[in-house]
Amino acid sequence: MANFAKILLTAGLVVFPTFLTVALAADGVAAGAASIPHFSIKAPGSVPQEWAFQPVRGAKQFTRYAYVRDDELGTTVLEAVADAAAGALIYRFDADARISSVLRFKWKPGNLIATSDPRTKAGDDYVARIYITFATDPEHASVQEKAENAVAHMLYGDTPPHAALSYVFTHKAALGTIITSPYTHRVKKIVVDADPNSIGKWKGFVRDVYDDYKRAFGEEPPRISGIAIMVDTDNTGEKASARFADITLSAKP
Repeated sequence: MANFAKILLTAGLVVFPTFLTVALAADGVAAGAASIPHFSIKAPGSVPQEWAFQPVRGAKQFTRYAYVRDDELGTTVLEAVADAAAGALIYRFDADARISSVLRFKWKPGNLIATSDPRTKAGDDYVARIYITFATDPEHASVQEKAENAVAHMLYGDTPPHAALSYVFTHKAALGTIITSPYTHRVKKIVVDADPNSIGKWKGFVRDVYDDYKRAFGEEPPRISGIAIMVDTDNTGEKASARFADITLSAKP
């Protein structure tokens, strides 16, 4: 197992662990903005506390996440290191995808994963990715989704999200490509950086989550339920690292 989609799957059934029940308040947040903890205010050398670490079932090693000082940016950032490892950082919040739709993030990938392949389970490893999850709406859930949700609730005591967008860096697919996860149709991966020359460089991205969801899934998005960060190499057995700067989700200007 390697990615968030694989976290959601056990024995062919979609199951979403209890990390999705982690809810944190959003005090003093501007209208249309989501409260995502900033890395820049953290002390270098510490580990994330507001974010919940979610191990991946079957992974023998876990991705390591820690706050470090980045001299180029002159601030604290989140660093992830995976050595034949997997595991995600999860932060849950509630937001209206039609209003809080502008996602801004910046990352610096440390290396290429030579044997990765975004279209196969065996190669589904990434040096950098960010997920946005969307809440289940029981009134509009399909029969299959209701059955999957019932299994998840029985096993974990929680209802899984309806779907997830995954923004990824990969040199194995063209920029802008939308790829359905090989593990579940409920996760769509969008290639936001495909340039091998991005390695070792900070690059910033601005995405319209609302538009991306409609293009990827062909439907109106439900409410946003959270965000996840992940670097993983448990499938390929390679090493990978990346740094992430502050992430924001806000309303359109």
